[in-house]
Amino acid sequence: MTASCEDNPPGGVEAGDGLRFVATEGPVIGSLCTGVAGLDLGVASVLGGRIAWYSENDPHGARILTTRLPGVANLGDLRAVDFTAVEPVEVLTAGFPCQDISAAGRRAGIEKGLRSELWHTVLDAVRVLRPRLVVVENVAALRWRNGGLDRVLGGLVETGCDAVWRCVRAADVGAAHRRERVFLTCTVRPAARRTTPRPTRRPARTDPPARARSGPTRPSGASQTSTVAHGRRGIARSPC
Repeated sequence: MTASCEDNPPGGVEAGDGLRFVATEGPVIGSLCTGVAGLDLGVASVLGGRIAWYSENDPHGARILTTRLPGVANLGDLRAVDFTAVEPVEVLTAGFPCQDISAAGRRAGIEKGLRSELWHTVLDAVRVLRPRLVVVENVAALRWRNGGLDRVLGGLVETGCDAVWRCVRAADVGAAHRRERVFLTCTVRPAARRTTPRPTRRPARTDPPARARSGPTRPSGASQTSTVAHGRRGIARSPC
């Protein structure tokens, strides 16, 4: 599972070996809601590093991962994981379930959806692990009305993270289809990393999420970040 950077590209895969991940020098990565490790391979291609463990309870996805990530422990259902007992990581990735967010579903949302509410368990893991970097991915509908982006960002702020987000289309990197996705990168503030609060599940809020205030129009592609106060919550906005 280990290889030198001279022999392989950073965080690369061996094309002739069934897309098997090859660890390199770099950060230790932990993966939640792993799927087939697409998000993890993308992160590792930029940062390098090795994947210490992953969490995937779908049997079909887990079968692929045994080949793609040989020798890496599968923690299984992350709701049953004791994150105080796993190897510490510097980078945490999470492509949490989108079924209750996607336009193709019933859009029950993060608070009421039986699958997408797994986001709260991801936050519990962040509270315990305190990684330096968190990378989150979900469908573009996350930023729609009642999609849950405010809940995601608010939870990260309360957990001690500073987050930015942006929409990226598959076509933006040369694919022949749109397939728009929201990506968030989050850094855990140093003061927050010095403590390890116990994970707590807050009851679902019944009040509607705050509406983002409209602002002046910016040129296409311009960077934009703002914060909307809602109790202890913050919403970071980026153009899509």
